[in-house]
Amino acid sequence: MTRRKNFLPTFLLTILFWLCWIYILLFTAPESNFLLFTFYFLLFLSLFLTFSLIFANSRRGFLLVLGITGVVFLQQIKLLNILNLILLLGILLSFELYFSRH
Repeated sequence: MTRRKNFLPTFLLTILFWLCWIYILLFTAPESNFLLFTFYFLLFLSLFLTFSLIFANSRRGFLLVLGITGVVFLQQIKLLNILNLILLLGILLSFELYFSRH
């Protein structure tokens, strides 16, 4: 098993992004589009770095986080239903299968 050289900086950056996201979640009201963008951006980065560290694979972490963020966004705009969820999962699964074979 090889050790990643950039584990500690990535881990510290992950903790920083999680702390910023928790601060946005707890201490701000979603009154402007900038705060919503910041919320989703920090959520995306926090989850991406976390899952990239867990899977030791950035592509799988990216696709999983893209799915999670997509589901949260669809829930916010009240378009999350079983059909949209299946379509999103199908698209992400097809990307994973395509990129794993190339």
